[in-house]
Amino acid sequence: MTKYLFFLFLIPVSCWGKHRIEFDYELDLYYSNVSAFINLDKDKNITDGTHLSERQIYTRLLQNSLKPNIFLTELSFHPMSWGGVWYRKHYPDKYTHANINNFNIVKAITAGWEEPYSISFFVGRMLVFKREDATHIGKNRAFMGLLCSIGNKTIKDNLSYKDNWINIEYKLKGTRELKEKDLDWSFRIGYRYNNSRDFTNTLYIGARRSSIDFGKSLWSLRYNSAFNTIIEVDEKLASLTKAQIVVEKKWPLHRWGESVAFGLGVGYLYYGKHRYSQRLQQEGYNAHQLILQPNLKW
Repeated sequence: MTKYLFFLFLIPVSCWGKHRIEFDYELDLYYSNVSAFINLDKDKNITDGTHLSERQIYTRLLQNSLKPNIFLTELSFHPMSWGGVWYRKHYPDKYTHANINNFNIVKAITAGWEEPYSISFFVGRMLVFKREDATHIGKNRAFMGLLCSIGNKTIKDNLSYKDNWINIEYKLKGTRELKEKDLDWSFRIGYRYNNSRDFTNTLYIGARRSSIDFGKSLWSLRYNSAFNTIIEVDEKLASLTKAQIVVEKKWPLHRWGESVAFGLGVGYLYYGKHRYSQRLQQEGYNAHQLILQPNLKW
């Protein structure tokens, strides 16, 4: 499947080879990816939003989101979710011993990410944020448009199940990296279809915002924190299938470098019984799950 996804990733790059293409990557314990940005603007003139406020960025993208200037294809890998599956498969005894009453430390660290990998295609509007001290744009971009993601595995309790799934969502996403501070945000609404009858098709809405300021106090909650939340209901809007909220505190590590920070997220995850088929319900699942997410940003 990995080779198949990589092939799909390369198709758009080959088709649009005459256009300006930029590649970028991101390394993260929970969400790592490699991306190709294909410029749809014949003038190759992507708007510079450096001097726009956060509110102005949202407004500008919303006003022009139906005039796409970018096509993005992304191949992503989720190390922690895959690691949880690998650990339970190869060390079942140690995984069981990680239980404290009904609390499993491995599940707590890997909870919330339900796919080991995926490939995504996005078309929409993009702004860039140019820095005077850098020639490469990198992750300094903001997007708004239609996103389609696909994969063939769904994870439940650190067990991987065959499931050809597809997510279709409308998304607003951006990252703004300055010399001493970073801002990252994502707002989305979408629909998830699962080919496997073991998993319910759902509608969902989610929001995430993260802020790091290396010039502020280590213990600042306003400037060095993040939150991530998502709510899902089944496609008939009859029942809640998932609710998740994670609040994260970040600590800039000045001794390690100018842009290194450690983060620890603590959260709660609820799964409704209608999320799974009767078969998976009988296998057992935790309706209530504590989330612990340590991470390192550099």
